Amino acid sequence: MLTPNPKSIELEILTIVNNEGDGFDIRNVFVECNIYESINRNFLLGECIVADSIALLENAKLFGQETIRIKFSQPTGKGDEAHIDDTIDQVFRIYKIEAVTRVNSAVQVFKINFCSPEMMTSKRIRISQAFRGSMTNIAAQIAEDHLGIVNENLDTKLKPYFEVREKSQGDNYHVIIPNWSVGYTINWLCKQAQGIDASSGLQDSFFWYHTANGSYRIQSLATMMGIEYAGGRPFSYVAVNANDGAYEPYDITDAEGEHSGMGRRILSYEVRTHADVLRAVVNGLFASKQTTVDNTYKFFTEKTYNFLEKHFAGGSSIEKHPFVRTQPETLHIGSSADQGDVTIIGSKIEKAITAYPDAHQILTSDSSFVNDSKDVIHQPNHFTHLGQLQFRTAAKELVGDPTAGTSGYYTISLVISARTDISVGQLINLDIPAVRPGADVVEPKFYNGNHLITELAWNINAKKECTLNVKCINDSVINNIETTVIEYGENEND
Repeated sequence: MLTPNPKSIELEILTIVNNEGDGFDIRNVFVECNIYESINRNFLLGECIVADSIALLENAKLFGQETIRIKFSQPTGKGDEAHIDDTIDQVFRIYKIEAVTRVNSAVQVFKINFCSPEMMTSKRIRISQAFRGSMTNIAAQIAEDHLGIVNENLDTKLKPYFEVREKSQGDNYHVIIPNWSVGYTINWLCKQAQGIDASSGLQDSFFWYHTANGSYRIQSLATMMGIEYAGGRPFSYVAVNANDGAYEPYDITDAEGEHSGMGRRILSYEVRTHADVLRAVVNGLFASKQTTVDNTYKFFTEKTYNFLEKHFAGGSSIEKHPFVRTQPETLHIGSSADQGDVTIIGSKIEKAITAYPDAHQILTSDSSFVNDSKDVIHQPNHFTHLGQLQFRTAAKELVGDPTAGTSGYYTISLVISARTDISVGQLINLDIPAVRPGADVVEPKFYNGNHLITELAWNINAKKECTLNVKCINDSVINNIETTVIEYGENEND
């Protein structure tokens, strides 16, 4: 007997309500609906394509000022009801109607773009005000005052709240916001919330984001790297054998032969970036030099940042070993392998990859006693000479930023079946077999294991099926690159 389709979902609500209070259920007229979530984006975004044969565009009076509610959950047992924590239930603000296309005399197609309601508010309101406290606490206070995001957990997902609100270091920051929008202010505060002591690192970077199955979070990379999705159970990739009629496309077993469940199969994957050394060197992931000018005492200090030093200093990382070689680079010249093994005919030894801080330089300033003579109340960039700007720059290169069109240093994109209990800012355990000739299975040496989820996209179609696109990154590998012995599977023709 075939297993149930894990792409199926329970689409309970897909409803548009206009300003006059007229509601329209569009579950039977939509073609596709997508919801996007990212740690680099403050708010949820989405789009819905509608095949309109009932003049919905005019009858619903859609002008980009309406709401759309979407509620769905992954499959449950017969008679069971999905728990609220495993359900996506969000009210969005429609902000754009586009691509209205006449298909024939009776049907037109158009796209509805929507976002979290707080996104529109964050761009409408500006702040000119002084604050005091920790950076993330100030951001949370602004969110409560101007966006209505309360600082307590609620039993409903239809009202915004902070499900996670991590406090950054320092309590006596004095901040003056000079007529900035709410959205810009929040992002600026999170950027300034980087760790302020010499022991902090790039994982102390803070992010403000909105989750589809929960609500708002202010969270650091270090905390995200301690949260395992699905209890750490692996998601596995198994290639479909089209010639095997008995093959169950959604049923898999793990490396130990244990039944893993149809919902944890990776349907497809793509390693978007395996390594980008040039960009990482130029943009300060591996090393940088910061020059800080003290405007009060008229002197400057220099600080260098080294990715490997931070990795081995006991800071947070997903796995144990760095994803670059720790020793000086040796560039070899190889000969032809026609007569056997490749012969090395020349070599050039360079420094370690993190030994070039001049490749990325930062110039910044600091001032002593700006707010009081005892230097108790601090300005936002207090102790900037300790390198928090360097760490934030490195974190941006590690994670990537889709709003700037950049991906992380190592990124992999997956497609899995419908999951509504997942969010960005969690570790997902990947089990992807290595590419090897023959029938021998050789375990991958470096990239299996936990990855940090940075982006999610739910794609729902008219058949009430849903696939989940997952983008995740890694900052380390499971084995040391230089000392790992590589094994090769046997060729089928041998």
